[in-house]
Amino acid sequence: MNRVSVDFLSMILVGVLWGCTNPLLRKGSAENASSSSSSSSSSKFTADTNNISFLTKALSPFLNIKVWLPYILNQSGSVVFYTLLANSNICMAVPICNAFALLFSFVTSSLLGEPIEKPFQTVLGTSLILTGVAICVSSQEEQ
Repeated sequence: MNRVSVDFLSMILVGVLWGCTNPLLRKGSAENASSSSSSSSSSKFTADTNNISFLTKALSPFLNIKVWLPYILNQSGSVVFYTLLANSNICMAVPICNAFALLFSFVTSSLLGEPIEKPFQTVLGTSLILTGVAICVSSQEEQ
């Protein structure tokens, strides 16, 4: 494989890791927030249990696999991104990685059943993103 192909596959990997984890983080955080607010509203606290409750609320996202697993995957995407920046053309890597992150975020949100407010505009925007990525990649291969 040539360097451009490896860089492009790395950009897709970054887009997948960032884009697919954003809806999962949003969903896991919403579930975590709703479960912690429902449990805290139903009981009365003394001064000692108030501190324990605060600590439990502060640590609960780290104990919920639906929050920390997507977070770790998202951060691994950042590691791949910075490695990519060190070894490739920054003018190409940044917009392509962000474009793929938007694309995969849209796809993952759709698969999770999240409502899309303006589907026509979303599909049009996604098409324009793919067209822009194709132009960037084809212009890079010609050089």
